[in-house]
Amino acid sequence: MAKPAFKNNFVQSLLLFAMVFLGFQLLFPPKPNTATFQGKTLVTSADVMGSLRDANERLLDVTAMELNNNFGSMVDNEVSAKKITAPEAEAQKLVAILLVADTQLKAGIARNDTTRIRTAYQTLIGPHKKYLGSPMWMNEVPVTDTTKDERFGWKAWSGEKLYNKTIEAISERSKNDLIWGVIPGGYALLDFLVKMTGSHPAFSYAFAALMLALVVRAAVYPLAQKQLMFGRQMSRLGPLIAEIKNSYPDDPQTQQKKTMDLYREYGVNPAAGCLPALVQIPLFLTVYQCMTLYQFEFTKGTFLWINPSTSKLLPPGVLAPNLGELDSILIVLYGVMMVVSTLLTPVNDPSQAKQQRLMGIGVSVFFTVTMFFGWFPVPGAFVLYWIFLLILSTIQSLLAYRLPLPPLEKVSTVTGGVVPKGIGGKWAQKMQDLMSMAEDERSKGNGAPKKPASGDGSIQTGTTKTGTPAKHKPKKRK
Repeated sequence: MAKPAFKNNFVQSLLLFAMVFLGFQLLFPPKPNTATFQGKTLVTSADVMGSLRDANERLLDVTAMELNNNFGSMVDNEVSAKKITAPEAEAQKLVAILLVADTQLKAGIARNDTTRIRTAYQTLIGPHKKYLGSPMWMNEVPVTDTTKDERFGWKAWSGEKLYNKTIEAISERSKNDLIWGVIPGGYALLDFLVKMTGSHPAFSYAFAALMLALVVRAAVYPLAQKQLMFGRQMSRLGPLIAEIKNSYPDDPQTQQKKTMDLYREYGVNPAAGCLPALVQIPLFLTVYQCMTLYQFEFTKGTFLWINPSTSKLLPPGVLAPNLGELDSILIVLYGVMMVVSTLLTPVNDPSQAKQQRLMGIGVSVFFTVTMFFGWFPVPGAFVLYWIFLLILSTIQSLLAYRLPLPPLEKVSTVTGGVVPKGIGGKWAQKMQDLMSMAEDERSKGNGAPKKPASGDGSIQTGTTKTGTPAKHKPKKRK
């Protein structure tokens, strides 16, 4: 018994380690000391800066991003070699960032691609929080002269001006952008919810997030309720499944077969609980896109500690000045509430309670970390909406697990497929009667063996007698 368990645990641990390693490599890829541009090897930071300006002129936004990734490591190496000072390196890095963002902005406008313009915003959001109010953020950096192009018309940027220009371009496009490329009205829906209460900064925008959570929860309520009740039904089979595992501890194939037979016997489809969860994923992504379209309108809204005056009490980036930006406390609050919700929600299989709770906590930590470090960029209003939705879903699950359940009854047998009376209604009973009649007809037909005429318990086949020989008792003498 110990060997299979050790093997399974070892394989699971190995897979987990591989996933963590690959995720670390994906998030923090190694930065080479050299770069290439159009077949040329770039060795120094000056070479990369020249290629970066060339990419800026040609609107090669993807190439500009790749060059900037190498530029930072090269500048750091030159600081270590004492070729330049740390302040000089920081200034050069900011120039490179502004060149990249300018390339992304112009590429998005030229190709009519809002995603590229949003990428420019993501490039600038970190430096904006870091350098806001400093002279470096206000100094202008020369870029490609586009004063003769009607689409652009600039030849230099400061960080603040480029940041505001990017927001302006996104906001103008968001009013008419389509969700999934086909669904209109994402911006208009949130704008309607905000204007319901007069567009008041301290109330309307947070209230719109609450109203959206109520609408979404009402839409998914029947599916979520079905999923919860199915989970309760599955949990009632837990002791029977545990008994199967105890009966066949060293035979996983038999365990699986017996478990599936048990599901069939009680009319339970183990995949049925996944469908309601899968249906909710497109809705989640749709709401996310709605929030993204309305992101820069949310900059007008505040919520409790999320306001301009409070955000100045701590270093930039810790507290958000508005609901359009990411707030650290709101993210931590969301993570804590996810963990609490995981611990409060009953599990379907008591034998796997620890594993399910650990998985729920792992998902909570994952989402919290990705949002905290900006890997999953979301406005603060979306996190607030998530918190409201989490509260509503937790309340529904706690209420659902207090509803009465009908007694657990078998709906069929593994061998005969018989539906007991009282299960499935009159139509199921009629179907069973028809099946019984068909079975009787088959028994009377050619498919059933004939009863032997000799009465000796054997089957007559021509002149050959088969079966157990009859025992003859001696006759009594008179």
